[in-house]
Amino acid sequence: MPPHLNAADRTLMLLPFEEWISVSTAARRAKVDKDAVVSLVRVGRRRGVLCTRGKGAAQQVMRIYPDPRRPSRRSIGSQR
Repeated sequence: MPPHLNAADRTLMLLPFEEWISVSTAARRAKVDKDAVVSLVRVGRRRGVLCTRGKGAAQQVMRIYPDPRRPSRRSIGSQR
């Protein structure tokens, strides 16, 4: 994991890897309120780190990548 993590990165890494949990459980584990966890889930999905299923109160999340950011295809291509 990179040494320079911002608050969102650190919070994403508090969520369990490859385990479905409810949004309310994610909020408890990350020690944030429900509004903040909804925003965090959005950030995690954009980065390719989280998957979601369900809607509303029944929504669940799962961390699918071990680091806080999945490398973009563009950055992979520029390294070749």
